[in-house]
Amino acid sequence: MTCLEAQSNIMDFIEKKLPDDKAGDFVRHMRRCKTCSEELEIYYTMIVGMHQLDKGRELSSNFKQDLNDELAGIERKIKRSKRFRLSTFSVCLLVALFGIFFLYENTLKRVYDAEQRVIKESQGSSYFYDYFGDVINITKEDEDLFVRYAKKEHVTELTNFQRIHIYHLQHDKAKEGAPEDE
Repeated sequence: MTCLEAQSNIMDFIEKKLPDDKAGDFVRHMRRCKTCSEELEIYYTMIVGMHQLDKGRELSSNFKQDLNDELAGIERKIKRSKRFRLSTFSVCLLVALFGIFFLYENTLKRVYDAEQRVIKESQGSSYFYDYFGDVINITKEDEDLFVRYAKKEHVTELTNFQRIHIYHLQHDKAKEGAPEDE
């Protein structure tokens, strides 16, 4: 703020009509510029003294201290406002970071689940033959059993889980000595 701007705001300051957006610059200028500070002190003493006389109050004994108290009050108000804005920004930033982290974790879980589903779907029959063939000994008869079961259930294709389930049912019956299903 220039000296001319500061001096044009003296009356607004004294009458407490100085906008908040100009108050910080005004106080900083008055603290740094001796000429403007002296002019403010003269106007403040005259106008505040006249208001006190008009209202029948006792005149202040130290107008300079009263002026410094008002300037310090504005400085405190500006500092509180800055702290509030900073703390509000910090809280918003933390909430945003937490939200981003939560969304990121959720997205990773969804991607992982989708990848696992695609892997399971792409494995198909060869997975079961390659990895479980030695354990469950799927034979041509077992394949025929799967085909008969699919026809019986009116299904065009069995899932791998259905195949394993049928295999276990069939071999459990064979162990018990029950006749095989057709």
